[in-house]
Amino acid sequence: MNNISRWLIAGVLILFGFLLLNKGLDLWSIGSDVDGEGIGLYFLGIEINDRVPEESIPSYAVGFFISSLVVLILSATIVRTNLKLRNKAS
Repeated sequence: MNNISRWLIAGVLILFGFLLLNKGLDLWSIGSDVDGEGIGLYFLGIEINDRVPEESIPSYAVGFFISSLVVLILSATIVRTNLKLRNKAS
């Protein structure tokens, strides 16, 4: 895997991590303030669940927060590895 593809993968993972974080913040701000029985949950145009009950919304928000944390740690590891390889090559 060459240097450009490693940076591209790290960039895509960082973007994905921030999108997950944003979705978690959106769900957290909704909280339990919903009309009817629940909400439909979509991420990047993909339906996650068509009816999330009102009491389960905070747990979905925490799930998105944890997912974003994992993805951002993975991308930071890739960036750190890329920087070490770049310094080693110099």
